[in-house]
Amino acid sequence: MKLFRYSQRTKEQLEFYALISPWFIVFLFLTLFPLLYGLYLSFTNFTGLNIDTLRNVGFNNYRRVFADNDAVYSLTRTLLITVINVPLTTIIGFMLALMLNYKVKGVGIYSSIFYLPTILPIMVTGIIWRVIFTKDGGILNQILDFVGIAPVNWLGYDNISISLLILLAWGSGGGLLIYLAGLKGISQELYESASIDGAKPFQRVMNITVPLMTPVLFFNIIMSIISSLQIFIQPIVLSSNTTNLLATPLRPNYLYSIHAFQQIFAFQRYGYGLAMLWLLFVAIVLLSIIVFYSSKYWVHYEVDQG
Repeated sequence: MKLFRYSQRTKEQLEFYALISPWFIVFLFLTLFPLLYGLYLSFTNFTGLNIDTLRNVGFNNYRRVFADNDAVYSLTRTLLITVINVPLTTIIGFMLALMLNYKVKGVGIYSSIFYLPTILPIMVTGIIWRVIFTKDGGILNQILDFVGIAPVNWLGYDNISISLLILLAWGSGGGLLIYLAGLKGISQELYESASIDGAKPFQRVMNITVPLMTPVLFFNIIMSIISSLQIFIQPIVLSSNTTNLLATPLRPNYLYSIHAFQQIFAFQRYGYGLAMLWLLFVAIVLLSIIVFYSSKYWVHYEVDQG
């Protein structure tokens, strides 16, 4: 009997490894190996054509990042966009989920509009918003003209960052399903008890919904930080009327990932570009650790985390 149970367990283990093996093989050859090989190349003078004469340059590529004015500028702009975009998209996404959960009139239209960017390619989203932002005949300026406001050059130097933030805010619905799943998990008995005690709707949201949703907010904030620090295609499509990824966007939207991409594919500075990307990876890890550390002060779990 014991031998039968052991054989059954072994069979289950073999089935498990057989099922995950396709994913593991893909991960091994298409993720882990390129990742580690990229790390190795970041310490070399690789230009894309000198694989036979690679030379170890130590940390020179990494030190060069901090001496590169364009890299420092693009990093500063990326952090600024991240600081604005993360709370903006988090608040909009959460408010939209609240509306959907409370069945506000017309909420289906709102949720469809905000969830649309999730299923559309980023390039398409950028092109759509470039049409909307067009100064002459653009939808946004037509709306402004209808209410008596002068047209704005949304794609000009002074407003291009605002246009980028509006475009990014449109993608706030990306975390909608996760927010809704969290809201559905909150017991209705808590709201009924609060109502009996005289709590107003706003008080119920602030004292029940928000605290119990902090684990979901925490997850979405982490994901938003990671995606914001890697923004790449949207600034290019907005600033230049082209789908050429080597095009240079207007200076206010010249972000870190764009600078790294150009170093690699426009100037063949593969080693340097890879060093930039690894520094970005380290920055994402450090910011994630900070948010994880801060979570013990503001994230509330229904079970004791030990």
